[in-house]
Amino acid sequence: MKAKPFGSIMGALIVFFLATFATAQSNDQSQSTAQGPSADLIKSIRAVLYSIYSRDGAELRKWIIADPESDAVLPKKPLSPLELSELKHEVEELEPHRVMPFLVDGELINVSAGSQYPVGAKTIYVTSFHGALWAIPVIFTKSGWKVDIRFWIAAAKKNSEKEKPSDPEMIARQFLLYMMAKRPDKLSGLTASKIEPEKYTAANNLPPGDLDQLIELCFEMPLLRARSGESYRMPSGEIVRAGNEKDTVIVVGLYGVIELAFQLKYIGGKWKIVPQHYFEMLRALGAI
Repeated sequence: MKAKPFGSIMGALIVFFLATFATAQSNDQSQSTAQGPSADLIKSIRAVLYSIYSRDGAELRKWIIADPESDAVLPKKPLSPLELSELKHEVEELEPHRVMPFLVDGELINVSAGSQYPVGAKTIYVTSFHGALWAIPVIFTKSGWKVDIRFWIAAAKKNSEKEKPSDPEMIARQFLLYMMAKRPDKLSGLTASKIEPEKYTAANNLPPGDLDQLIELCFEMPLLRARSGESYRMPSGEIVRAGNEKDTVIVVGLYGVIELAFQLKYIGGKWKIVPQHYFEMLRALGAI
């Protein structure tokens, strides 16, 4: 596997996503903070990207949220000494920029200049590096900023480990896909409760060209199970927390540069999704 979390198609889609998202965010003061990116945060991002391309798994693990499958993002082919030297120079020039607000337990926070981030604060940065576009989730821990590479791992595994039709990840993907494709006839069979499916596609008035890109993004979106104890705000405003229940799971996807959470319940021998208005949420965020 090449050390590129997003291929050319995915990268192009994120560029489209960012172009729309950045325009809306630029005038939204509620999404900003008085504090710019800390030197430690940028240092963590640079260290992670350099460790990946230099195939240094031990160094990588110092800068990330611990994950037993972290080596999955390392490239198979080592770089030459000259390439490593060029890589080091490139990473030193790297200037990631933040594209999401800071959140703790699904709630927005605003950190004033000079104050400390609370443990659990998270956001997403984006940068172009070594010919690839990277969406970089970061989390503030007791030992400082760590990069959360689990979506990169999920993207790397997606090509070799196909989702089964009955998997909760597949149900979540299908629900978002049919919403984007304006196929209300496909939604009712996926939900944990009875719905009026037309209400979940009514706001979708995007032209075919834009829809095609958002639909492709549904196919490419890496999905994974939330960690126990993690909290996410749903489009309804409800905060859901991942636990250890056997009949309920929280699946999280990185849709472009936005984390989307899906709650699923095991009902009658099948996983069913708790319906949410994701299109309206993405539009409210300025993402579409």
